[in-house]
This record gives sequence, C-alpha cells and structure tokens, in this order.
Amino acid sequence: MIHLITITGPSARKLYLEESQTSDFKSLMRTITSGRVMIVSTKFRSDLFYSAEKPKHDTILKLWAFYAKTELPTILNHDLQTYIGRENSFTRYFQSINKLASNWHFYHLYQKSFFQTFNNDQQNPVALVVIGCDQHLLKHQNINREPLLGSKSQISPTLTEDTFTLAMHIINSETHAN
Repeated sequence: MIHLITITGPSARKLYLEESQTSDFKSLMRTITSGRVMIVSTKFRSDLFYSAEKPKHDTILKLWAFYAKTELPTILNHDLQTYIGRENSFTRYFQSINKLASNWHFYHLYQKSFFQTFNNDQQNPVALVVIGCDQHLLKHQNINREPLLGSKSQISPTLTEDTFTLAMHIINSETHAN
C-alpha cells in the first residue's frame, strides 16, 4: 500500500534534504518500508511516497528530522499532511500539484526537483505511476498545467491498466481543478 507525507510552508525548509542526503535517506527508508520510496524535496514543499503494509509516518518523520538536522517539535502541524492508501495519497497529491501550478515560480522549482528525483531512479515504480497518472490527467480538458517532468520531456512510461484506473478515479472525483 502506498502512503504519502507532504511538508509545506516554513517546515519544508526545516526538512529540506540536499541532493547528497537524499540517496542515503531513501536507502534508509527502503529498509523500514516494504518497497520503493520517492522523495521530492524543495525548500517550500517536500513529498515522500512510500510503500508499506501499515503507515509508518511517525518513524519516517523522526528519521527525516534527524537527517535534516532539525527538531521534530519545530515542525508545524498545519505544514504536515499525511495520507494513507494509494487512492487517497495520489488524489491529494494531484489536487495539491494542480493548486501549486497556479504559482508559476514554485511549480517550476518543484518540476526541476521532480525531474532530478526521477532522473536518479528512472525505474522507480512509484515515480512511474506518478508520471503515468500525470500524463493521463493532463489529457483531461480541465487541467491546464505543464507535466511534472516539464514540457520538453520525452519520457513516456507505459500507462498500465492500474495507473489508468487511478487517473480515472482522480478525474471522476473532480479533484483535478486548479
């Protein structure tokens, strides 16, 4: 089961991981979860997708704070969102990405970080589902933003039946408006 932790606002700066820290942190996350991990870290927003049978938000947040050399109690509750389950996680993620796209500057910074994350682990199944859903959602007439990988990207993952179902769930839930 895929889960999501999103950090925004001032707390994102406190939990920001430099690219050099991200690889070690992902390796640690893989040992405490049951699969792949995808983290997109910026100073204004960070998203961490992970797969585990049961949510491990508390453990992950403690380790994240340790890696970022910050105290967990300094993270503001309203800057932290946790989502349980694949549909809920991806639906909330794309809702917030569509909202973020209304701020051109921040969206482009996020795209750059997302591209680096993907480029460092191009076979990551979580990243491939995100990209597949993103590409499918962008075909919908109500979504007006660039793809997460940028408009010049030539990457085209195969849209599996599972990804298609997830993207359709997001569209049918009307969670796509920006």
